[in-house]
Amino acid sequence: MLLNKNQKIVCLVALAIIVLMGLFPPWVCGTYTTAIDINNNNVPIGPTSFMESAAEYYFIFAPPSQGGYQSYTSVSGGLSPTQGSYVYRLDYGRLFVQWLMVAIVSGALLFLFREPQKNP
Repeated sequence: MLLNKNQKIVCLVALAIIVLMGLFPPWVCGTYTTAIDINNNNVPIGPTSFMESAAEYYFIFAPPSQGGYQSYTSVSGGLSPTQGSYVYRLDYGRLFVQWLMVAIVSGALLFLFREPQKNP
């Protein structure tokens, strides 16, 4: 089956979108947080908690920088100092869903732009 002009355009646009999604993929930010004792040389007191959340889109060869921070969290009776760090990784699941949606939409457009078949 040969592709007509509109179908070729759909294929090229879908390929360009998939390449751009691969160059600027979604990232996930993981945050480790630990309560610390500032009077005792910042010794951790208590368990470390971990939380993940969706992050922005970054260029694949320039990922977001890993980093640390120190802040204060509200606890009963006052503020407690906490120490944390950020860890980033690619969000492969979200990237796969995006690619899948481009494939489904472009497949539907290829079907819609097909030439009517002639009966012999």
